[in-house]
Amino acid sequence: MPPPRYQAVYVDMDQTSYYHAQSICENFGSGLATVLDQLDFETLNTTLKDIKVEEYCGERMFLGASSPANISWSWRTGESISNDWEHWYPGEPASNGEVCLRMGIDSAYWMKMYDHYCTNDNYQIPRFKCCICDTLS
Repeated sequence: MPPPRYQAVYVDMDQTSYYHAQSICENFGSGLATVLDQLDFETLNTTLKDIKVEEYCGERMFLGASSPANISWSWRTGESISNDWEHWYPGEPASNGEVCLRMGIDSAYWMKMYDHYCTNDNYQIPRFKCCICDTLS
């Protein structure tokens, strides 16, 4: 049986940054989760439901993508993300200085993607209780 595609890591912290979440995943030998195609999206959806992520992890989590120049988005592995990607929440990406990718995991915003601040330098980042990591690096 192949290893699971994604691994959730519980990190009960008051705040975490995109970079801290990435380092947690690196400690497990991978990186923040990437969603390169529809199969990945469906697999992530199933994984998160199976582990009851909404119950244990709060409302949101970072994924492994960013827009460092606030121009174009790409996964940490280099693949680009279109600004008209079907999984963006309406009005996202907003290109307003929020250059890291987060995903809603509460029932109202399930699996919708948002741009978000990477650190709490600009904004008080809400509690992120879990990281979702790739198991394939």
